[in-house]
Amino acid sequence: MSDQEQRNLNEIPKIINSGEPHMALVFLLDTSGSMSGPPIDSLNRGLNRFKEEVIKNKETRDILDIAIIEFNSYHRVVQEWVPVEYMNTVNLVATGGTSMSPAIREALKMVDERSRFYQRSGTTPYKPWVFLVSDGAPEDDITAVANEIKAMETKGKVSFRSLGVPGYDEAPLRQLSGEKVFALVGADFTSFFNWVAKSMRSVSESSPGEKPQPVAVEGNLKIPDWD
Repeated sequence: MSDQEQRNLNEIPKIINSGEPHMALVFLLDTSGSMSGPPIDSLNRGLNRFKEEVIKNKETRDILDIAIIEFNSYHRVVQEWVPVEYMNTVNLVATGGTSMSPAIREALKMVDERSRFYQRSGTTPYKPWVFLVSDGAPEDDITAVANEIKAMETKGKVSFRSLGVPGYDEAPLRQLSGEKVFALVGADFTSFFNWVAKSMRSVSESSPGEKPQPVAVEGNLKIPDWD
């Protein structure tokens, strides 16, 4: 753990520049046993590099708040909400099965709570993002939670996106995210996190409620063609 991570939690600000619009981003990460080896190693490197890339840009750094949830047979909040520069180094371990619904509900609850926090702080929010990353099919029934996502998206309370890692089942990810499903070719997450970092910069250059400039998908990151 770095010196920054060893700071007393009370010293970490709940928000930076509360007078500016803010963006909330949750990474919802599959750490089931099938992610072991190169995928989980690359995921850890990508997450930690994502932080380093984002904080190079002051405008993005000051408006982006991040949380991380992992799921396997259970789920765990790996990173509570913090300004992105205070995100802890991530070292996820792959184990267990693939239970999605409880983790997704936790992400939706955290997004809702963060939006309420912004309102209390006098902060104008951008639409929050939840980005689910998975290489498998859920072992549980996701029908109910998929409907909860759709209800929140209809009200403009979240944008739910998914990334399929090789071995994933396209149908449940589309059930959760509609057309906002990306696909990774191979086990290297670099292109994915580069795209997210550039997208966060694009958001920071727009106003809440305004559609940010789209970021091109490059490298081994693809958007599937659905029938």
